[in-house]
Amino acid sequence: MNQTSLSKLSTKELIKKHTAAKTMVWLLSIVLGGILLFFIYVSFQDGITPLLAVPLALSAIIPLNIKNMKALKKELDSRK
Repeated sequence: MNQTSLSKLSTKELIKKHTAAKTMVWLLSIVLGGILLFFIYVSFQDGITPLLAVPLALSAIIPLNIKNMKALKKELDSRK
């Protein structure tokens, strides 16, 4: 999300987007953590499974969302 599109949004819309992004980061972290633990458990039971790569690969989404949250927060702080 570039700065020009953020500057065109209202403060209420920015707050809504920031809250949504924050919620998604937390939910994704919890779900990926649970999946990782489950696949580790399955690996102990049946041997190494390639499914361990799924939560590790999807965890790359989290830093991108955190970067987006920081941009939203920066724009909100600049308006106060």
